[in-house]
Amino acid sequence: MKSNINYNCFSNMKKFFLILAMAASAMSMSAQEGYYGNKFWDNWYLGLEAGVSSKTTHQAVLKHINPEFGVRVGKWITPAFGLALEGQYAFSSKARLNDYRNLDDYANGALTANLLGQFNLNNIFGGYKGEPRNFEVIANVGIGYQHTFAKDGQVLQIGTVRNSMNQKIAVDFTWNFGGMKQWQFYVEPALNYLIAGSKPGRELEPGVGSQEVGYDINYSYLQLHVGLNYKFKTTNKTHNFAIVTACDMDAINAEINALRGKDAVIAALQKEIEDLKKALEDCQNRPVEKVIEPTLPSVFYPLDKSVITPAQAQNVAIAAEIMKNHPEIKLQVKGYASPEGPADHNNDLSVRRAQAVKDLLISKYGIDASRITTEGCGVTDKLFEIYEFNRVAMLYIEK
Repeated sequence: MKSNINYNCFSNMKKFFLILAMAASAMSMSAQEGYYGNKFWDNWYLGLEAGVSSKTTHQAVLKHINPEFGVRVGKWITPAFGLALEGQYAFSSKARLNDYRNLDDYANGALTANLLGQFNLNNIFGGYKGEPRNFEVIANVGIGYQHTFAKDGQVLQIGTVRNSMNQKIAVDFTWNFGGMKQWQFYVEPALNYLIAGSKPGRELEPGVGSQEVGYDINYSYLQLHVGLNYKFKTTNKTHNFAIVTACDMDAINAEINALRGKDAVIAALQKEIEDLKKALEDCQNRPVEKVIEPTLPSVFYPLDKSVITPAQAQNVAIAAEIMKNHPEIKLQVKGYASPEGPADHNNDLSVRRAQAVKDLLISKYGIDASRITTEGCGVTDKLFEIYEFNRVAMLYIEK
């Protein structure tokens, strides 16, 4: 009979866990929305908890309460399903070691570690609304390991420190609060089974003999904890999942397509830049063609004269020939005088010397007057070291 009861209990729990897992999976698969903030480092939380525990049967519950505290680290994979790693320490283990006898004197505490599957029943059956509800119910199913410490001076008598597998079933009644509902307070009643006892048996005393692994209410204990969780910020700038609706997806796809168009434009501009860089490089590497500008002779004058002598007329003829061969160039003629004589007279003399060159180019060689400008520059002795050479008309090609 006892074996049938244990088997039925185990079978019913398996069915319950399977139903919850299927519901969570169906909720996640059937949802048409996606979620912002669903990367690996999103939707993690850290929590602290404290409470009491007591053996389920064969003792006065309130008389044998154990104080406990714990730490929980978890991640929600979807709004309906998550995983958590939980560590708890009981300051004595009255609830953990008692069989049908009282072995409290041997126990000095118990350390438990559980891996929990978490099922948000509100989101499984009611759907996720874009943020956590103010009040939610979360089912927890876990399996773990429990290590019980013996009191000082009792180890040799007992012979071993108890180790066992632990099965936990719990329900969290949670309240979400904070500006972005980043905080979560919960009250958690739980039932724990010690499903595999220590060697050589479930009892603390050695040599009693091994017992069959299974679910026995006499090897279970109750817990009542309160806890506080903090949910870390996600990549969507909140502390929870955010729904991506169909409209959002259309907008995102439109933005992606627009960016792709911009990428094509950017790629074309980059290619053009590369082509220009290559053209510039080719230009810089090309040998420089030396441009030789025609050299124009100067026209020298006797003292206080502005009439061109036959000898200097040859220089004007050379200038005329150059201008005929290069119809694109224009000529600037600057007249100068040496310092002898009054300044006003010499300024006028420099103007007449420049004009004499222009007149000869026009009248004798047919150069267009629009291609020639003249300027009287007055007195100078700086153009040439030979003093007399400063009585001159200088011919320049205009740039």
